[in-house]
Amino acid sequence: MKLIKQLKLSTFQVIISLIFLNTEISFAQNKKINLKDWEGSYIGVGVSNSSSKTEIRDTTPANDHYALNNGTKDKNQDKIIFKIGYLEELNNNILLGIELNKYSNIKTESLNTKQQLEYMYDAGFDKTRLHLEDIFSLDLRVGTVLENQYDFLNNTMIYGKVGITTLRSATRSHETGKESGVYDDHVGQSKARHYGSTVGIGVEKKLSVFDDSKLNNNTSISLEYVMMNFNKKTSGSDSAGDEQPSVGNSQYSVKPKINNLMLTINYKFSDNTLGLKNLIK
Repeated sequence: MKLIKQLKLSTFQVIISLIFLNTEISFAQNKKINLKDWEGSYIGVGVSNSSSKTEIRDTTPANDHYALNNGTKDKNQDKIIFKIGYLEELNNNILLGIELNKYSNIKTESLNTKQQLEYMYDAGFDKTRLHLEDIFSLDLRVGTVLENQYDFLNNTMIYGKVGITTLRSATRSHETGKESGVYDDHVGQSKARHYGSTVGIGVEKKLSVFDDSKLNNNTSISLEYVMMNFNKKTSGSDSAGDEQPSVGNSQYSVKPKINNLMLTINYKFSDNTLGLKNLIK
């Protein structure tokens, strides 16, 4: 199943790359810009190369999971992203919009140290599992459309974005690797909801590869880079052994950070606008 998912994702990336390469000289050739083509509501789907770095710390000095304090849990992955948004020209070729993004979950599990622990028991390794789920961002976009003598740059929107973001983290730390098999002792777990900020830049280009002019005006491809920083949350509990339900005083602080490089295909499904430009006249 995992191999099938990877093949599907790889196929999708190849298709997107071929579209980009085969239409590079066809993007809105010599077309005078019309900002009405950019205004309205849109949806998008694409691939996000996500690089996450999550700091996890055991805040209790006497806890067995001291190895957590030696580094971070890192993960690089290529996953699907979905977006829905709205864009409208305010004045003088300045476009303002709002966008909701849904990112794929991030899951990783690894040893906290390569050094074997030998304290009070034999052949144990300290391991932590991290899940980052329900990742959303709500962003404000501000952009301008270029009118340029070069075909590739003409009718291209460059933009910046800032916003708020949230995700849910879950960790599970335990010792494993005893000769008799998996050895779960002193299991530490935490769950928390995090909030943070997004900052990004991007470029978006109208596609002129269809016979239908409406499709050409409503379809675009975008490339953007977004940084997401989340607050640190401390939570969790400990079980004394064999995942017993007894709760100790141990707490775990978690602070995620995610950088995304995204390539998306977007389709504008509505030309209706709110008339925001009338409010600033």
